[in-house]
Amino acid sequence: MDKKGIKQMAKMVDAVQPSCDEKIVAAMTCSHAGSMRSVLVSKLMGGGGGGTKTSDLPNPVFMAVGEKTIYAFKYAPRGFKFKIKKEVARWPKDEITVSSELSGGMATFVLTTKSGEGYALEVTTVMGAKQLVEFFLDALEGSQE
Repeated sequence: MDKKGIKQMAKMVDAVQPSCDEKIVAAMTCSHAGSMRSVLVSKLMGGGGGGTKTSDLPNPVFMAVGEKTIYAFKYAPRGFKFKIKKEVARWPKDEITVSSELSGGMATFVLTTKSGEGYALEVTTVMGAKQLVEFFLDALEGSQE
């Protein structure tokens, strides 16, 4: 990741770190899948997209990847900074699988729990954000052994 990407990731990690009880390795603001592009979610979910749960999470949602946990937070943007408001979900990394796809300026990913719940989210990769998003997805997918 270039210097600009490192700085942007550090801003997001620094914003959320005080709200987490472990070291955060990556963080990203995400939207519910379908907010920007619903076709990829359908493809990732095997065609129908049914069973994908995003309504329990705020839209947009601030996601953070710790060493052992994935967190979701309600947040408010403050210019180029973020005000973390409330933790809305957390999942042990070893109980989550991640599928993702980058296509046409958008990254879509689905977090699936061992119990079968799915959370479909997306983030834009335009305006130089591709490296940043790839770093975040690598951190998420690093939970898969």
